[in-house]
Amino acid sequence: MASTNDILMMVTPRAMSIDGTAISRILPYVKKRMVGPFIFLDHLPETHFMPETGMNVRPHPHIGLSTLSYLLKGQAIHRDSLGNEQILKAGDVNWMTAGRGIAHSERIPPEIKSHEYDFSLLQFWIALPLDKEEIEPSFTHYDKNQIPEFSVGTAKITLIAGEAFDKKSPVEVFSKLFFFSVSLNQGESFSFTPGAKEEVSLYRIKGAIQLDEHTLNDNHYVILDQGSKLQVTAVEDSYFVVFGGEPFPETRHIFWNFVSSSVDRIEQAKQDWIAGRFPKVIHETEFIPFPESLGRPK
Repeated sequence: MASTNDILMMVTPRAMSIDGTAISRILPYVKKRMVGPFIFLDHLPETHFMPETGMNVRPHPHIGLSTLSYLLKGQAIHRDSLGNEQILKAGDVNWMTAGRGIAHSERIPPEIKSHEYDFSLLQFWIALPLDKEEIEPSFTHYDKNQIPEFSVGTAKITLIAGEAFDKKSPVEVFSKLFFFSVSLNQGESFSFTPGAKEEVSLYRIKGAIQLDEHTLNDNHYVILDQGSKLQVTAVEDSYFVVFGGEPFPETRHIFWNFVSSSVDRIEQAKQDWIAGRFPKVIHETEFIPFPESLGRPK
């Protein structure tokens, strides 16, 4: 029988800034680089922006991963080197697979940015399995009404990607994983039992939740030991996300915007970006230069 709340570690996200916008970086963490296939997670907490401010991420490259953008509040516009231009609204999902290489940008639509607005975003990178690292790049948008919503006991669940509770999200994934959000009212409880080989983590976004003697009331996240059951109780009305899956047998390297099982492949991608060999993002003239201070991947 699986143990319950067998905590491997509790982590305080790092405060970061992207183009002047404050974010919380949850993954990677120096003592735990990945949770299942998840290798990166940024959270832009709910923020009230003044006109002409906010997220403005210029074109940049990726290889060896899929990005999953889940918008909690506001609107964003995605553009990529495949020719896609897509507005992302609250509750929608953008799933972009870089494979052998893609470039994209993420900005606030001009009609939103022209006045004050609220915005919040979760963005994951999911490493690709070894046999999928060099697949053709692709992009798919999923409207909010395509994403499954259901109840487990008193908990309200949104299954954003992967499989859980004998249900499956339509978001195309390439490995065994789960990512869902949970809304709990004060005093209500929730439990989730992953597969024996699956890693599971929880990131609290709003409210306060109890895991045994631990109370989470800030933007901390918890990683449980592989196969451990998750059991939480809401101290107040709360919202959190749960994600994880089966880890890969091979090491993944993360360097700047690149993920790969091969350091040499990352170096090639770096040189391709510097030399301008990545395809261009539509309707964009800017790009993020490679930061030379990073040197060579290790």
